[in-house]
Amino acid sequence: MHRRAWLLCLPWLAGCAGVTLRPHAMDQAVRVEEVGLAFTPKGEGELTLRLDVENPTFWDAEVTGVDFELRLDGRRYAVGTRGVREPLAADAHRTLTVSFPLQSEPGGTGVTPRTWRVEVGGGVALGFGETVRLLPFRAERTLRLPYFRPVEPSPE
Repeated sequence: MHRRAWLLCLPWLAGCAGVTLRPHAMDQAVRVEEVGLAFTPKGEGELTLRLDVENPTFWDAEVTGVDFELRLDGRRYAVGTRGVREPLAADAHRTLTVSFPLQSEPGGTGVTPRTWRVEVGGGVALGFGETVRLLPFRAERTLRLPYFRPVEPSPE
């Protein structure tokens, strides 16, 4: 009888993948360790994020992607997604570094460096088989950016 009751619980347990008993654990599972933002005089740029990702569940998982939104001085500048395939054991941490290409107006060496308020937010997708949970992150930094000129929207 006990064996049959255990077997009946298996489908319920499978549906619990990605669930944790700690309140708000998923919302606090990603910490932004570093935000790097750099541009060349030709306007080529890169956003680099170093994230400390925790799997706050009792099940092994896989980091499957990272998405971001970049704001400079409060204005939305770029969004993007990067596919990733990194295993993450139950109740473990992993440092994840991801980069996203960016573009700005070419400025040459004549652009005066300026300090910008850089805000980045997004999510890390953590997969548990067919179940995916999005772990949010947000960070704000003040960065001095040489060679950066925002892309001007084209008039339509």
